[in-house]
Amino acid sequence: MKRNFLLLAVTVLMAASCQKPLQDNKFEHDRLGNEVGLMNIVVDCTPITLSGTITTNTTLLTGKTYVLDGVVDVKNATLTIQPGTLILGKSSVASGLVIDKTAQINAVGTDTSPIIFTSDKTPGTRAPGDWLGVFIMGNAPNNQGNALGFSIEGNNYTAGGTSSASSQGSFEYVQVHFAGKGSSTGDILTESSLVLGSIGNGMIIKNIQITNSLNDGLGIWGGEVKLKQIFSYKSQRWEFPISQGYRGNMQSLFAFKDNVTTAATNVSVMDITNNLVGSDNAPYTYPTISNATLLGGTYCEGSDIDYNRGIEIRRNGSAKIYNSVIEGFDDFGFFLNGSNIIAKTKTGTDQLIFSYNTLHDSGTPSYSQDFTSPHSTWAAADGCRFNVSGTMQNWIEGTAGVACQQDGNQFSLTATGYYKNNLCSNKCNAFPNLYINEATVDLEEPEYGMLSGFDQPQFRGALQSSTDTWLKNTWVDFCMLTRNYCE
Repeated sequence: MKRNFLLLAVTVLMAASCQKPLQDNKFEHDRLGNEVGLMNIVVDCTPITLSGTITTNTTLLTGKTYVLDGVVDVKNATLTIQPGTLILGKSSVASGLVIDKTAQINAVGTDTSPIIFTSDKTPGTRAPGDWLGVFIMGNAPNNQGNALGFSIEGNNYTAGGTSSASSQGSFEYVQVHFAGKGSSTGDILTESSLVLGSIGNGMIIKNIQITNSLNDGLGIWGGEVKLKQIFSYKSQRWEFPISQGYRGNMQSLFAFKDNVTTAATNVSVMDITNNLVGSDNAPYTYPTISNATLLGGTYCEGSDIDYNRGIEIRRNGSAKIYNSVIEGFDDFGFFLNGSNIIAKTKTGTDQLIFSYNTLHDSGTPSYSQDFTSPHSTWAAADGCRFNVSGTMQNWIEGTAGVACQQDGNQFSLTATGYYKNNLCSNKCNAFPNLYINEATVDLEEPEYGMLSGFDQPQFRGALQSSTDTWLKNTWVDFCMLTRNYCE
């Protein structure tokens, strides 16, 4: 049975040029009568400099501005960041924040007072890669002997341990803008704006916005940390690279390529591998993903069509993927790359699952595989227990009689993009309320019977209905380039 959905756009007028909000009119109301903020915090912009290593418990205060002068690392201490705090990455040096696995971070904003990390450049001049980003190291397993190394501007860190249930604190309602510079040492694991290194499932990271990364949005390397309600926007490479044995739960992920370019070709929005670096060992990368929305390079005009793959699985990676919407990719919405992936479609340990997902406005077909000989088809000995003429179509479209066929996948919509008319506009001047109306258009229903510990919204994809949307314009910002946070 199909359920109808359509995104509604509600215009909220911003202060001129997205500058400082009026102090006597902090909130407006949308047409449904909901109180909505002006997507801003207001701070004293007299900077307080942070540098070197923090080894005692430290609190960054609401309404204050802090500047990261170089790589600031926290060891054997807790860093608390209060709601409504502004942290600037110094652009004249390689700057970033590292939470060592001996430390904790307590950074919890609110939907009306988020914590903001951004560039120290003046409004209008900020650019991707102005600073490094935020790195949180943990004590959970990874597939590099539980000792995954990071090289950040000559400082060496190790993530990993044996505690799957460990936590590094709290990280909620946080924005991270214009980072992703990557260490000058060339460590690819440092090239995300927010890096999670082997964090345990005792920690939930949620309500995060990442925008304008020079490389990647959210890098997840090992561990089992729970991720919920993550918005990654306009990264110049992957929005969600996942590797090094990560085996956690991920729900409500929203990735959007809008007016952004890449120097590379055949770039995926979500890249799933077992070992982006190091040896191909266990534990094998195997996230469980539900309710993702991935919008690619042909979704809006002005985006590079080389963002042409939605989810790419390679280097012996695997995943369970459900209830997601993948749209606007010139090549493939779902792409299996490499002969070692074929074995992952068998029934058994770490079986690749792709069910109850919707692929739309992509290449024809919207899925494909690239296997080298002798694995060019799913033969009985190597793949999904097909006969020698088996194809990916048998597997993904649920051909009757195939032992491990997938269920509930949808490959067309009546509408031409069920978000497009509202998202491809100047969102700084007219903020789109990011939710769907259950009255129109033809997304098929989700299925949660195979999932444990997940919410069960009655839709596919990340965008909820107007009554329970998590992408509220009280904390998500599309004016990050020109935003003036100063009183």
